[in-house]
Amino acid sequence: MDVVLAVLAGGGGREPEVGVGLVDAAEPVAVFAVIAASNASGRPELIPVGICLVVGLHFFPLARLFDQRRYRWAAILLTAVALAGLAVLAAGAGSETVRAVVGLGAALVLWGTSFHVVLRG
Repeated sequence: MDVVLAVLAGGGGREPEVGVGLVDAAEPVAVFAVIAASNASGRPELIPVGICLVVGLHFFPLARLFDQRRYRWAAILLTAVALAGLAVLAAGAGSETVRAVVGLGAALVLWGTSFHVVLRG
């Protein structure tokens, strides 16, 4: 999907496609690593925080590959949401609260980014 977007955005060269492919391949591997490490350590409540961090960090290379500054903002905001979830967890909140904070925060960032992409192209 990201390769299709790169071509539509005018980045149809081979280099961006390869880079996007690497980013897209690394993301699910990192998500599975987060899930495995969280479960193995007996801390499944860290899964939403870790996944949000992985998704946020994956936007940094995509911003460069697609030459889209708004993806950098998505990366920064999703990383901040992950850190907020970690802070809520450290403050003693339950896993439901962490899921709500991270899930709602990530949804707002991703929907906002999508809305901005649709409006600005």
